[in-house]
Amino acid sequence: MLGSIVAFSGCARLHVEEGQAAFQELRYQDAIHHFGSAVQRIPSPDSYRKLAASHALINEPQEASAAYAILIAQPEATDDDRLAYAEVLFKQKRYSEAERLLNEVSQRDPGNEVAAALRQSAFLAQDGSRDTAAFELEPFITDGIRSAFAPFRFGNTLYFTGALEKPGSRDPYTDLSYTDLYQIPVSGGTPTLVPGINGPFHDGIATLSPDGSQIFFTRSYHAPEKVGKLLLDDSSVNNTTIYYARKGLEEWTNDIQIGLSDGSNMYAHPSYSPDGTCLYFSSDMPGGYGGMDLYRLDRNGDTWSLPAINLGPSVNSAGDDVFPSLKGKDTLFFASDAQITLGGLDVLYTVRDSSGTWGSPVHLDYPLNSQSDDFCISFNEDGNTGFVSSDRYGYDRILKFRIVEKPLLVRGMVVDSETGAPIPDARVNLLDAVDGSAVALRSDEQGAFELNLPHGRSFRAEATMDTYFAENISLDTPEDALIRDMEVVIELTPASELTDEEYASAIRPGDSFELPEIRWDYDSYRLREEAKPSLSLVADFLRNRPGIEVELRSHCDARGSDRYNQRLSERRAESAARYLLDLGVPSNQVLPVGVGEGELRNECSNNIPCSEAKHQENRRTEFLVVRTDEREN
Repeated sequence: MLGSIVAFSGCARLHVEEGQAAFQELRYQDAIHHFGSAVQRIPSPDSYRKLAASHALINEPQEASAAYAILIAQPEATDDDRLAYAEVLFKQKRYSEAERLLNEVSQRDPGNEVAAALRQSAFLAQDGSRDTAAFELEPFITDGIRSAFAPFRFGNTLYFTGALEKPGSRDPYTDLSYTDLYQIPVSGGTPTLVPGINGPFHDGIATLSPDGSQIFFTRSYHAPEKVGKLLLDDSSVNNTTIYYARKGLEEWTNDIQIGLSDGSNMYAHPSYSPDGTCLYFSSDMPGGYGGMDLYRLDRNGDTWSLPAINLGPSVNSAGDDVFPSLKGKDTLFFASDAQITLGGLDVLYTVRDSSGTWGSPVHLDYPLNSQSDDFCISFNEDGNTGFVSSDRYGYDRILKFRIVEKPLLVRGMVVDSETGAPIPDARVNLLDAVDGSAVALRSDEQGAFELNLPHGRSFRAEATMDTYFAENISLDTPEDALIRDMEVVIELTPASELTDEEYASAIRPGDSFELPEIRWDYDSYRLREEAKPSLSLVADFLRNRPGIEVELRSHCDARGSDRYNQRLSERRAESAARYLLDLGVPSNQVLPVGVGEGELRNECSNNIPCSEAKHQENRRTEFLVVRTDEREN
């Protein structure tokens, strides 16, 4: 009996040793066989850990989750094991189970960034209100290529990375050929190898310079004495660096390392900026924020400025952030597995502001992202169609996508400029700067309002409220149809500032302010009722400060003759001035001025057809301070 136990134990140890070697050499199918046999004999936590990881690495989440479930029930299980289990649960859309697991990790380790990001992802994935119809996708056919990914379009050619099922040297990770760089017409056809690029091991993931004269690509890194040898370990085959080659008459020539190689880290996924000033890439070099980070190299003539610049914590996470690509000058797309994700790698984007700072990444919804790895997006010139990679079919495949355009949801807030408190029931008037169409709405009890607007348009928004000064802002909606919503805050200054001595003492000749209610009906100089409360505040302000004199500058729209409008504007100014005089303001503090149609706010001049809303913009009265007496103030 003892001999049987010893033989049983020795067989298990042999399977563990063979499994460890296979795992180290990326032969995950062999590792699964050996660790599967080992746990039948001795169910050690490390064997279950390697068994689960092997299944996960060859995209078998169901088998991986079964092994992880046994592992995390053992006292030797770590929070890293629980995170890995949660990730394979994501790939099966078992988000609620993953969320419970991640909650446990976060309670023990509140500073765990990966757990926090995955918790948010699990919550959002279960949110039925998210937009899931933003994209339409269909497969792009690459006949004869078993695994196709990392598309990059240049002109009418699509470059991509591919691997085949064929005998000979193979990548032990995938059991396919080592990857090569292919090209195919965008309209479809037969893929062909990119001439002059491909070597004995991994080549792929390319970008071209804006003028098409250079191609930058990823290649397995080997020391010169090892080139041509089949090396079965992660550091030799999968440590990559970035090369570039020049366009020749029939093929790309003179492939040269760009200068990043160190033999121990990955440098991959090059992406040239459209303006030709910099190159973005991914790397696990020391000093980053997680596994793979995104970096930038700036071009300096014919060379690149080293060291590379990390894009910082607003973009890079505690996990892998990879496959950068630029859309325009200031929108960076990339894939991440430790920010918002529906499972594995998901595509996100970040926008750079005028100061050069990248904003918080925005996650793209299903179906562009899925519970599987989705990565490496490339846009066509129209900005609304393109290509993306995904392994949702069990292997990497290129998909064509189209953005389904929808109105932009504008979420607005009207707040007090002094206190920041929301202002309920404020009037918000929105005017299309092009066609003159207008919409009027009111803020709710929380000072909020919402409306849908088209992309790529300019608007003027005016918010008004009793006892507040009006506020006019320009509102330009983004061109990019991917941006589904935006936030707007309109701050209103309380008219009570007119009673503030500090405010009054800061007024200088030439200062102006406009009370929103001083508007006029068409062809009328009768004071509107809604204007009177604000005029009363002005009256109090002037009576208490006899050293201040103001012009009441009244305007007309362009309809009618210049002479008629001049006289009409004078009567409007006189009407407003008379109201102030009736409230006890001395006549030497009020100077009515008719401007006529000489200072239009928009393009609505003579014989230009405009909406009534645009004409109303021009029928107004403004207050201009023309004299202050320091002694009185």
